[in-house]
Amino acid sequence: MTMSKTISIIALLLTAALQLLAPAQGGASAAEPAALSAANELIRRVLPQQADRFGVELMPAEDGKDVFEIEPAAGRIVLRGNNGLSLAMAFNWYLRHEAKIDFDWQAAGPLHFEGELPLPAAKVHQACAAAERFFLNYCTYGYTMPWWNWDQWQRFIDWMAMNGINRPLLQCGQEAVWLEVWKSYGLTDEQIRGYFTAPAHLPWHRMANLDKWGGPLPMSYIEGQRKLQQRILGQARALGMKPILGGFAGHVPEALKSVKPDARITGITPGWGDMDARYATWFIDPTDPLFGEIQVRYLKQQSALYGSDHLYGADPFNEIPPPSWEPAYLASVSRSIYSGMAEADPEAVWYQMSWTFYYDEKWTAPRLAAMTHAVPPGKLVYLDYVCEEAEFFRRSDNFYGAPFIWCYLANFGGSTQLVGPIHKLSSRLTQALTVANCRGVGSTLEGLSVNPLAYDLLLEQPWHSAAAVDLKAWVADYATRRGGRADAAVLHAWEILAEKVLLDQAVGIWGHGTIFQGLPQDDYKSAPSNRWSDHTYPYQQSDLVAAVYQMAKAAPACRQADGYQFDMVNLTRQALSNQAAIVQARMQVAAEAKHLADFRREAGLFLGIGRDLDELLGTRHEFLLGRWLADARAWGATAAEQAYYEHDARQIITTWHTAGACLDDYGNRQWNGLMRSYYLERWSEYIKRMDTALVEAKPLDKAAFTEWRTAFEERWLAASADPGFATTPRGDAWELANRLLTKYRAELVP
Repeated sequence: MTMSKTISIIALLLTAALQLLAPAQGGASAAEPAALSAANELIRRVLPQQADRFGVELMPAEDGKDVFEIEPAAGRIVLRGNNGLSLAMAFNWYLRHEAKIDFDWQAAGPLHFEGELPLPAAKVHQACAAAERFFLNYCTYGYTMPWWNWDQWQRFIDWMAMNGINRPLLQCGQEAVWLEVWKSYGLTDEQIRGYFTAPAHLPWHRMANLDKWGGPLPMSYIEGQRKLQQRILGQARALGMKPILGGFAGHVPEALKSVKPDARITGITPGWGDMDARYATWFIDPTDPLFGEIQVRYLKQQSALYGSDHLYGADPFNEIPPPSWEPAYLASVSRSIYSGMAEADPEAVWYQMSWTFYYDEKWTAPRLAAMTHAVPPGKLVYLDYVCEEAEFFRRSDNFYGAPFIWCYLANFGGSTQLVGPIHKLSSRLTQALTVANCRGVGSTLEGLSVNPLAYDLLLEQPWHSAAAVDLKAWVADYATRRGGRADAAVLHAWEILAEKVLLDQAVGIWGHGTIFQGLPQDDYKSAPSNRWSDHTYPYQQSDLVAAVYQMAKAAPACRQADGYQFDMVNLTRQALSNQAAIVQARMQVAAEAKHLADFRREAGLFLGIGRDLDELLGTRHEFLLGRWLADARAWGATAAEQAYYEHDARQIITTWHTAGACLDDYGNRQWNGLMRSYYLERWSEYIKRMDTALVEAKPLDKAAFTEWRTAFEERWLAASADPGFATTPRGDAWELANRLLTKYRAELVP
């Protein structure tokens, strides 16, 4: 053991001893030494080779606010914070603003820093203007997390801590709780597991949108998620987070009617997501005594398995109509949900998404007010769900006084379109944090690994001392750490992106995608089936192209930075996809003019861009279909289970449920493997049939193509374990991106 390491351990022990002896102040407690230990362990996981350079100390909160400091002392970097999260945030602030390195939300491994870490130039002191920092969405558990193992979760919890998240929505393992609750009412394992859906569809079962799809859910998944949730909660709480767990909102199994025939159980109008009536859900009347009894049983069973921080998420009638729209009835729903929570846990606080009210205009002011006022003040917190589109608190008289959290969504289904209205995001958040009942900031994104800049800005902004972030300076700092160093080309690229590409102009919150991810149509733009892959964008393609070519000019040393590699792939991917849409439009014009040679030339160019994109995407782990499918199969205890999990993993990102139904392509991704085996196959067949139609001077048989397409999609879903789908990145990201920029320069630069 080195002398410096010995000194570090002695200092840590002395600090812990002094904290135990010191009187409590600023929210300090006996848990403080645990916070120091958790922060040290996080630092060792994230930056193992340099962990000994850091010291961690506790300090009091500042006027009730979380606070941190960074200061050089005796050749070391001292981090101070009022809890484990503040210490983690201090560590990340140092990495970003002093060491100029990023720890990404799906980091493939620990960070490495060449040479000696720089000491801070001066003491840094920051307090947080947001008391609560919320993260995740029920849907994220279907579009990103259904197959994660502990290693993936551990890195992500570290990322959340380093971004100051103290209200994570942690929803794994709910089915283990419900299994015991429904068994206590006399239902069998088979009935209950058949009521559950397949893993990637569980978020919509939990939100009461559908039952039974892809069921029965295997016990291997139920038990595996239970064990995983216990580890997740252990680490999250050690770092100082207060997780939001599940609550009961009235959704029950249809089979409950057989054992409780007198209970007032009503079928919710079927048809959510264009699904068959057999997958419809059932709701128990809130005035039925059984409603509150189920809530109490559920929360007690959940607490026995997972403990509690007294925070519960429950969302009645998400995208489904209630049995009655009468305000008195809706108030009874709210009252019953909360009273059951309070009976099981007198400290209970209920968190609810405002998406329900934004989504359906039938939620008039009297109806929402009735639901809100039925809960004691301060016991219902609204998550203002998609504030970049519409700040619902402004439409609802500040949620009638109920506390709320301002949230940024930005992507539905985890689609890979480049978006990020950073100016609007920053200014709106600044204003929202001045509203008396705004408790903080959050994000309700449906998928990870998309547009990291916007989320970095969102979660860091409340920690800046100024009223608003200086975006020009912030983006310059971001460019430096993405490039791993100060580089004029990278800086210029991000200046273009920030001012001319990441614009505030709305293109609609639904259906971001690229031309490749949409269903092939002769009338592509107006086809309603392409609403989930709208490839329009609010910026000029020439500005994005200019930024990409600037990025490619970076010094060779930048190519070692992980953030730079991702950005080169992501920006090149978007620029080429945008250009492919221009090529497709020319292809369609040629078809309409019956110019066969022109059609073939444009079609060949279009498919060639798609094939090259597939190869480019294979250089980054964030864009690998093979990794997604391998993670799914890893949950299987048998060959049959492995195939079952893979089918579900394929389905959620393509057809969603039934091929050709209204959610087809909702969860579209631009991923290596998915491009060539799915999207390009659809386009190739469409082009082949259009070519034949032109040769034969006949119109395209659209019905025949649709029949082929739906059959193809079902065949693709049934395929299994394709060894051609890479599970690890292949090739050099910069080299391949640069080669494609050279190859298509004539197309990209007029």
